[in-house]
Amino acid sequence: MSCPASVTCPARRAPYSDREDQPIYCRDAPRLYTGRSEQAQRAIRHPDEETTVPVPNAVIIGAQKAATTGLYVTLATHPDVLALDVPEVGVLHKGVDGWEAWLRARDPSIYQRAGEATLVAKLATAMYFSDTLENVRVLNERARVIAILRHPVDRMLSLHRYAAQRGLETRSAEQALRADVVERAHHWRLRSYSEGSRYATAIQRVRQTFGDEALFVDYADVQSGVCLPAIQEFLGLPLRDIRTLRANESRAPRNMAVARTSASPRFQRVARRALPVRWRTRIRRKVEQWNSTSRLPQQEPLSESFRSELTERYLTDVLAAEKVLTRELPLWRT
Repeated sequence: MSCPASVTCPARRAPYSDREDQPIYCRDAPRLYTGRSEQAQRAIRHPDEETTVPVPNAVIIGAQKAATTGLYVTLATHPDVLALDVPEVGVLHKGVDGWEAWLRARDPSIYQRAGEATLVAKLATAMYFSDTLENVRVLNERARVIAILRHPVDRMLSLHRYAAQRGLETRSAEQALRADVVERAHHWRLRSYSEGSRYATAIQRVRQTFGDEALFVDYADVQSGVCLPAIQEFLGLPLRDIRTLRANESRAPRNMAVARTSASPRFQRVARRALPVRWRTRIRRKVEQWNSTSRLPQQEPLSESFRSELTERYLTDVLAAEKVLTRELPLWRT
């Protein structure tokens, strides 16, 4: 993928803070900085200095709880890909002005490592917000985006397990999905269980902003690795035989009190004041890894009537997914 050499960016020098809600868990994943290539690196050059600020060539924009982290760490193993050592570029929910300060605070070594590799980033809730998609486009007008689509009901159940693991949800899956809000995720921009499965409007939103520069793939194909050659071609990468990695899978916590404390806004405010930015991400990742068991969180199955109700409710979104994936999805109708 070729990109112009530079563009003026009105980046501010003030500190910028934001929280990433999707920590990376992957024992098999290598360091996220790998390789170089002949790919052109998109950059911002400021007229008042010689600094080059790397910006993403590609962004994984969703769907939330659809193996976005797994795809992210998988692509990071490609020798021509450079991935940020940050799980989510949450700053893009707030605009592009804080990009440079955010990047310097969270991943300063990117300036030495960027080179000419294709820089890939992830923001799993980007596809749900028009302003965030526009921020990605403004940051790099030639950026390409990838969206993973998953069975709408299975995606919501996965989000419930994720929230339960982190002490953000105490209700049963059916109670939570009927209430349609993650119980204690007051700091999340996307708190609704249902909105993340509204693919028809999300696809339209992405198409309007990126057109043919957007690729939609099936969750099952990401898990199996079948779509990896198509993704590499879409990103303009040399084809490599890379192995699918799984990451950020929900597990039952060892101690629910630890999970609830680490996820509480009050604790996070204290951590922001007490710890440097780079330390916070690493420490949170270590704590959550330690507090995760090998067991899946217990989750009562949905009643047949309620699951049928949800399946019918998302039929329009299934049809929209079938259109962009160019295949029928019979299992999504059950």
